Amino acid sequence: MALIDTLVKMDISISTAAADSESFDNMLIVGPAPAAGGATTPPDVGVYTEIGELTSAGWGKTDPVYIGASIAFANNPSAPLYIAVIKLDENATDALDRAIETPGWYGIAPCGVSTDELADIALWADANTKFLGFTVTDGENPVGTSYARAYGFSTKSSQTYPNNIYTHVAMMATGLSYEAGSETWAYKTLNGIEPEPYTQTEIAALKAENLNCYVHCAGKNITLDGRTVSGEWIDVIRFRDWLQNDMQKGIYNLFIMNPKVPFTSKGITLIQNQMIASLKKGQTKGGIAETEYDADGNEIVGFTTSVPTAASVSDADKAARTLKGCKFTARLAGAIHLVEVNGTLVS
Repeated sequence: MALIDTLVKMDISISTAAADSESFDNMLIVGPAPAAGGATTPPDVGVYTEIGELTSAGWGKTDPVYIGASIAFANNPSAPLYIAVIKLDENATDALDRAIETPGWYGIAPCGVSTDELADIALWADANTKFLGFTVTDGENPVGTSYARAYGFSTKSSQTYPNNIYTHVAMMATGLSYEAGSETWAYKTLNGIEPEPYTQTEIAALKAENLNCYVHCAGKNITLDGRTVSGEWIDVIRFRDWLQNDMQKGIYNLFIMNPKVPFTSKGITLIQNQMIASLKKGQTKGGIAETEYDADGNEIVGFTTSVPTAASVSDADKAARTLKGCKFTARLAGAIHLVEVNGTLVS
């Protein structure tokens, strides 16, 4: 040992932030195993990067999972695709219980799954902070209006265009290709899906069921309206889930990266700064509005935060090492879907 080591002892540790395994960009198809069976069987939960890998795993071109995967890759070829296999005598939620152990996915796209199971999948998705998409053929909402983490499409032409039963897959692949907060799920063109010949009256009836549709308008095929079955916008729910995860992980990493976060004004400020950092990221992504000004020049901030002072925290909470009362308010940036213009021509 060198003399200096006896005089000045050094021990440098490296703190590593907790890895964030949550994804809000990738989808999971849940569906039956290959119908033909054979020597090759897919894993219970697998990750695929191109359609040929499904062939290698045993799926044939007429299997619902294969068709759904081909639609997914047609709309977002660069994203990994997760697939969970429903075994014999199982429900879709049994496969999802296995899939939850594999991180990296957010959306759930059933393929070859009975409509009767959709309500259970919606309940599962809501409980596990995942997002369900589905397509029905009768124009009726099979899961009710309680679930904000589920959206549905309706098709009436799946006999003519069989791929249209996978409209939810195309929508999910397209929607998840955008960063959370930067997108709306309306006015999107989908690959591999044909527009539905819905009348305006039929579209209004679908809206009443909080169901979406894919139609032709003014030379373009577009999705309408981008809502969940609860009536909320799909992009708002996805952004909310992203923001909650980002802020949670940011505050958690304060605990990981520091010897301690003191129960002082300085420590509470560290918590507040992390809240602000997440909200600023939300602004950069486009989910939270930037600071704006009204007609009189008054500032309308995009978000505000508030935390208690150390002196105001009760002795009981300090003894329990629990900081309560951290709050924020943020204005959603939203999106323009409809425009009204009034004009006058004069001679």
